Amino acid sequence: MTVRATASPAERAGAWLWAGVLLACALLLGFQLTTGSAWDTRITSLLPDNPQAALIERAEDQLTRAFENRLTILLGGEETSQQASRLLQQLHANQVLEPAPEDLLTPPGAGLSAQRYHLLATSLQHMDAQAWAQRAINRLYTPGLESELRSDPFGLLDAWIDQQLGPIQLHGEFPLLRQDGQRWLMVSGQLTGSPYDLQLQKRLSDTLEAFRAEHPNTPVLRAGLVFHAAAGASQARQEITLIGLGSLLGLITLLWLVFRSARTLVSLLIPLACGLLFALPLTWLIFGTLNLLTLAFGASLIGVAIDYALHLQCARSLESRRSLRLLWPALTLGLISSLAAYLIQLATPLPGLRQMATFALLGLLGAWISVRLWLPRFSIVQHPATARWADTLSLIQLPAGARAPWIMLALLALLALALILNGLKGSNDLRQLNTSPAGLINEQQQVQAMAGGPSGQRYLLVSAPDQSALLEKLEGLDITLAELAANGQLNYYRHIAQAVPSEARQQQHLQQIKQRYALALPLLLDQTGLPPAVAEHMQQAIDQAQLLSLAQWLASPLGARDQPLWLADTDESGPAAIIALGSMEAAALSQIQALAEQDNVLFQDTFERLNQEFSHLRDSIALWLGAALFGLALIFIWRYRLAAWRVLLPPVGAVLVTLAIFAAMGSGLTLFHLLGLLLVLGIGLDAGIFSVEQADSRAAWLAITLSCMSSLLAFGLLSLSKTPALAQMGMTCLIGLTCTWLLVPFARSGGIVSRLSTHPSTP
Repeated sequence: MTVRATASPAERAGAWLWAGVLLACALLLGFQLTTGSAWDTRITSLLPDNPQAALIERAEDQLTRAFENRLTILLGGEETSQQASRLLQQLHANQVLEPAPEDLLTPPGAGLSAQRYHLLATSLQHMDAQAWAQRAINRLYTPGLESELRSDPFGLLDAWIDQQLGPIQLHGEFPLLRQDGQRWLMVSGQLTGSPYDLQLQKRLSDTLEAFRAEHPNTPVLRAGLVFHAAAGASQARQEITLIGLGSLLGLITLLWLVFRSARTLVSLLIPLACGLLFALPLTWLIFGTLNLLTLAFGASLIGVAIDYALHLQCARSLESRRSLRLLWPALTLGLISSLAAYLIQLATPLPGLRQMATFALLGLLGAWISVRLWLPRFSIVQHPATARWADTLSLIQLPAGARAPWIMLALLALLALALILNGLKGSNDLRQLNTSPAGLINEQQQVQAMAGGPSGQRYLLVSAPDQSALLEKLEGLDITLAELAANGQLNYYRHIAQAVPSEARQQQHLQQIKQRYALALPLLLDQTGLPPAVAEHMQQAIDQAQLLSLAQWLASPLGARDQPLWLADTDESGPAAIIALGSMEAAALSQIQALAEQDNVLFQDTFERLNQEFSHLRDSIALWLGAALFGLALIFIWRYRLAAWRVLLPPVGAVLVTLAIFAAMGSGLTLFHLLGLLLVLGIGLDAGIFSVEQADSRAAWLAITLSCMSSLLAFGLLSLSKTPALAQMGMTCLIGLTCTWLLVPFARSGGIVSRLSTHPSTP
């Protein structure tokens, strides 16, 4: 039988008005997509604005740009020069890497000849005059270096450059590294686009696969964010195909088995589509950008949105003679209870939480309006299978007068509380969110161990009134850092004063070089028989020596890599510099933190800061969620009197059992567990409300079951994901929604409370 509701003129006008609103939203969304409005993939953008100085934000942005868009590949073997050249050509030809700068093949010391006498490498400082003379003789008989006898006989500039390169050696076009007797050539460059660009990732993957096919015996090590992003994208595609398709097929199969009508299936999806269409462009418009994590969070409204449609269509299929007006109070209260939790979250100081709450508010409101104005207008086909399912579910109820289930429930509640109080803990470690394969992580660590380099997570930010004071400040800090590095407690650090000493230090170098020349030059002339005119030319070059400026160094081919470490003057502050830090032991960390106690020195641990801010975000969600539940409990007590516990039993009981299971497993509670609990609460509150409003309704019990089952299929299967964040949310939904459904028979039963108490008061 086909059922269609009649509509009053006011309802028809409202339906057309809602259609106009959604059309405007669709046009707005189309405009946002075509004009390239910002999609934000940074998880940090969801966190509160950093109250520290804007200088820290500049430093973070500069380091992020420097590290995110860089790619490094190491090729192992003795005869890999041609292979490296071929690979680099292909990376450029396939638009993976930016074209090489024109000065790539320029000698790294080009343009710094006049400054060499102010730059004394540590290795030369520890050599006596005889060693200096022997160094000059060796260079005299080294092919390619004999021409530098007059300009730089002792190789001052070469020694300085070697010191800046660290473990890296120059080998023709490519840097060379050695480890455990293995020779590695480095192929590196800047990406042509974002490391999250799927097309760029594919071009890179295809290029490397082709290279490996041509050179299967050449070891390859990879480092760079783009490789990790590509691995995550590949894993996401696989899971979308497997988990997503499985969820969709399971959901369609479930609904088809119950309703046996394609028209009904389509009608169930209409509120969901309308809710997303209403929420997406408006949230985007309000905040100016939309974070992808907001979409992942907002997707939790799917379970609640389809819940409204399920209750309506089940009622129409099973109780068509019953007026729909009896259904709207429960649906309205369900909407209010869901909106209340998100409205309170709008008052939080966390921009990410406000954006998530706005998206969910608009989405739920859009879905509810669609159910109220549109779904009754759609005809529905009644099928006997729907009634059979409802009759079967009606058998699942507590026996009248049975006390054993209630005793078991009470004991379970006490056990859950004990586990929560004694074992539940939070987890803020973002490393568990890393989806990169272990092999790729190992390659990245090998590259960093060989080439040296910062972790990108920890650094010192040093500021001063002017450049001179800044360089001197860096040199003062270098004393402690060099000691930590020498002791093996700090594997890497880098700052601009290592390449550009302060003026005082450069003058000191000049005096030391003059002293060495005075002693070593006569020895060199005596041992080589060079004419005295050579010495006069060398002395003239020293007299014409120039100081090395910061601008000169940063403009040089070798100095380009130090550009991210320099923060020029602004109108608000003087210059600043970053000391990039590598991995360190705990003892080194405490000493570096002590350095930050000095004036104008800040220690930044990006990883730890994100951990703390995510902890704050998690705790804030939990706090505001608790406040929302308390407020809703007062509303339910006012409306349902002594039966208010029946409304709260499914959501609160499910949350307690879920938290108790996590406590028993020793699993720390993360932000993503809480996001899953939000869905559990939404479904649970609706289940509780309908357990009171329509305690004896077969349609309500069937709708509650379908709501839990559909959400389990949509989100519970995420527990199979290899992405930790999704797996955490999925496991929460799997446990919580199962518990919700198991607790509904208790909520539908009057228990030891008289049925007289379940009659709601008039709102």
